[in-house]
Amino acid sequence: MAQVHEEEHVKISKITGEMLLIVSDALFMLARENPRFRAPDSILQLENSHGRMTRAEANAFLCACFLEYRSDKTDVWDNVAFFTEETLNETEKLWHEIVYHTREGWDDRFFDYNLHPEPKIHARLYQIATLMVRFYAGDGRQIWTGYEDDPEMVYKRLLLLRIPRSTACLVIGTLKDLGYVHGPFDIVGDIVDSRVLGRMICGDGNGITPAKARRLARMLSPEDPWSIDRPLYMIGSTWCGPGPKCRACPVKLSCVFAISDELGIRPDPVFRDNLFGKKSHQKTLKQWQ
Repeated sequence: MAQVHEEEHVKISKITGEMLLIVSDALFMLARENPRFRAPDSILQLENSHGRMTRAEANAFLCACFLEYRSDKTDVWDNVAFFTEETLNETEKLWHEIVYHTREGWDDRFFDYNLHPEPKIHARLYQIATLMVRFYAGDGRQIWTGYEDDPEMVYKRLLLLRIPRSTACLVIGTLKDLGYVHGPFDIVGDIVDSRVLGRMICGDGNGITPAKARRLARMLSPEDPWSIDRPLYMIGSTWCGPGPKCRACPVKLSCVFAISDELGIRPDPVFRDNLFGKKSHQKTLKQWQ
């Protein structure tokens, strides 16, 4: 009986490995054959993107990242450009200008500055500004200068600002695209990436946490997970939303969710278990009392 179970496990592992290879090939092919799936997100495409970024450019770039420019809720880049170029007295001192306000005063300028439609994101920028001034003297370049070949250290320095891990990954990935940081690093791992990877590999976008999404990306692209971030983002924001448009999706033939939906079947959760292990249910102290 144990031998049969072992043979089934080996068979499942083989199928899972083949599925990972199919998904990986589909994502890389998409990036190779379509420039739209490999172009950097950032509009900060200077003529010499591998040159030295000015303090004003670095701060504006970080501000847009901290305002979650991928959320598609507003045109963050234009808002930041107007804020830094038209509203502030000194664009070089973006973070100092923010902390010149009191916290209450900054919150009161939510509608005036119009940086983001969500008050909590506007408010979070004030906390980030205070930490930017404290740790990096208000100069965003200090976060990565001297650590250009060590993205992991840049990541740790970004987390000092108490920003979400997905935002820190986005900053590093975009810096990689622009040529300011070098070396392999993780995908953003936000809700979009998690949904796409969950559907493509497991047949279900629910329950894939950011940590699991990053683990899957490392399996698909061990040399540099970031190289598949752009295709994942484009697929997730265009076709693989909460209401998926599988028939129009360019990777539908390599997606467990799309194929299962076409066949009218439900994917077997055993493949998810093989990737992440089964959930263990522990009794809490309250249950024992």
